[in-house]
Formats: sequence, C-alpha cells, structure tokens
Amino acid sequence: MTRSFALFAVEGPSDQVIVRNVLRRILGFNLWDGKIDELHDLWPRTDDIVPDFSSKAGNIYKRVLSPSILYSESMSIAIFEGEGSSLVGRVKALFENHDLHKKLSAFGVFADSDNFLPVDVAARYQREFGHYFSHFPTQPGVVVNGPPQLGVYVFPDNTNKGVVEHLVLECGETVYSELLRRATEYVDQFDVDDRKRQRWAPFDEQKAVIASVASLLKPGKTNTATLADNDWISQSTQNVEALRVLVEFCRGLIGPIICDSPDPLSLETC
Repeated sequence: MTRSFALFAVEGPSDQVIVRNVLRRILGFNLWDGKIDELHDLWPRTDDIVPDFSSKAGNIYKRVLSPSILYSESMSIAIFEGEGSSLVGRVKALFENHDLHKKLSAFGVFADSDNFLPVDVAARYQREFGHYFSHFPTQPGVVVNGPPQLGVYVFPDNTNKGVVEHLVLECGETVYSELLRRATEYVDQFDVDDRKRQRWAPFDEQKAVIASVASLLKPGKTNTATLADNDWISQSTQNVEALRVLVEFCRGLIGPIICDSPDPLSLETC
C-alpha cells in the first residue's frame, strides 16, 4: 500500500488534540496506536518524527513531545507539536536533517493569533517556510494547491485576535452550555487584582473556564484530557461556524487525496 504523507505543525498540546479530533472524529481518519513496528508503514522515516526518550535537553523530567499520527487508506498525517515559539526551529530541523519537506503532499501550520493580527501571523510563517515552498501562502486560512498543498490556520478563526480556546468555548456552547455558564460565573468572581496576584497571562481566563468544566467532565484531569475525550470537537459541534471553517481548511489540505462523495464525511479514496 502506498500512502502520501502530510505534516501538520501546531504550537501546543491543545492545538494537537483539536486538530487530531477534526481528522479523527469528523474527517474519518484512524489514529495510530503508538506501536513502533506499525509506524514503518505510516511514515517514511521513524527517526525524524519519533522523539528520543533517552535524553531531552539533558533533563529527564522535561516533557517529551510525541506526534499524533493519523492515517487513511491513501494518506498518513503527522501532527507535530512545536512547543510554542520553538515551532519554527523544530520544523526546520526536520526539513534540514531529513529533507522531509520534499516528501510531503501537504504541509499545514496551526497557530494562535494571540494579540497579533492573523494576517501578520500568517506572513511570519510565510517568511520562515517560503524558503522550502515558493508557493507558501501569505494569507491565513487559505490553502494553496501544490504539490504540496500548503496553508496556515490562525486560531481562533483566521480573522479575529485570540487563541484556540476561543474556538473551544464556542463549540462548548453547543454541548456544555450549562456547565460553561456556571464555570464563567465562577471565573468572573476573580477580579483584576486577583488575576494580577495569580499572574494570569492574556487569555488565561478562557483556559480557566475550560479547566473548570474539565474538572466536572474529567475530574483530576487536564484541559488536554477533556479536549481529547469529551465532545468539544466532534460531530456534535461540527456545524459551529468556527469549527466548520477549521474542518474545511483541513479538508482543503488533504482534499486532492480524497474522491468526491455524497457523504461529506466520507474518506473513500480514489
């Protein structure tokens, strides 16, 4: 079986889980179960994507960044976490050390806008990756035909400033509206002085609301756990506008690999 390969680069664990659930729960991809002997059929070189567990910057307690790998009959996709500001450097290392960029049928970047304009975020990634792909787009949310297919998705929606948690909260209104209402009331009780004492960063309010809901849905677990296991990103929320746009972007990156079908969720291969 011959598969094409795609690399989706994300900034953090929440982004990785959200994109993974789009591919798995909405677009129908299968999730690799982590068995190394099966990875050889799903990725061209295992040593360029599998982390070295024996050493992590000289600190055994440092979190090891493992990719999520999903696959269909015709394509394998690695969702590679770049650890925030290290995203560009880590992806460039893959390209430089293993010529991975020459083997891809699709490459997408998923990043937060934060307090920047999404168009400026997209332009920054174009400057960084334009050396490898002359047709890399300058506009967020636009998929440029390849090969390879290329695009930058800037959370929450390619238009507004913010973070991926804004998308999560919009989806949550569909499936957890009452829990979100109560969580928001609780978090709102912390005034400006409280937040300064706790050294809240920008957009920590949104993360705190999700964490409050997570403590009920997944007691004792992290935000990442509830995003992975609960229905924030699922077929129940796929018609939420912010998520619909993200799904269409992902579909655009992988679209030429998939046949037209009356079923929009079908992954029937050509």
